[in-house]
Amino acid sequence: MRYDTECRLPYLSPDTLTPEQKAFYDANVQAMQPMPYVWMTPGKELNGPTNVMLYEVEIGNMLFPLNRTMIKTSIDRVGGAAHEIAILVTVSSAKAHYGMYAHTQLARKFGVTGDQIAAVMNGQKPAGLGEKESAAYDLASALCQAGAIPGAVYDRCVAVLGQDGFNALVLAVGMFKLIGTILNAYNEPVPEYR
Repeated sequence: MRYDTECRLPYLSPDTLTPEQKAFYDANVQAMQPMPYVWMTPGKELNGPTNVMLYEVEIGNMLFPLNRTMIKTSIDRVGGAAHEIAILVTVSSAKAHYGMYAHTQLARKFGVTGDQIAAVMNGQKPAGLGEKESAAYDLASALCQAGAIPGAVYDRCVAVLGQDGFNALVLAVGMFKLIGTILNAYNEPVPEYR
């Protein structure tokens, strides 16, 4: 495996961690097992946004479980494909390369096609989206712009996703705006992948 850029925050080796960092590391490793993307370096160091969380372990201990809960809630309420379309819009609008890499893999897992992923990455609404996926795209696109979302977008998205689905997706997009900021601040590299 080859990393394409250098991370600004050196990766922490598991054998150098404090007990609190090691507990966070172990919880992260257990939670990330089913992920279809590279989330650990060949040296067993955490990459992606969890690298900075390991440095700031008190925040990581709050942020990582919150992130996992928001993702699960969003997927449960709107479906995996709609959730991943919204997250791809969010991380691609931030130009957060590691986020685009990871969520491309997750979107494929939920049945989003390569053409649809490419369209999102190019700032275009993909063809062939279902009603929920279309609403998720519109909501995330509106949330990635400055200011309040248009009333028509709000009304349509609540009608399609339900208020609970809308709420969950808004929170997930907000979380991934934070994650994109972290990835960009530390220039998190993208593993070589196919």
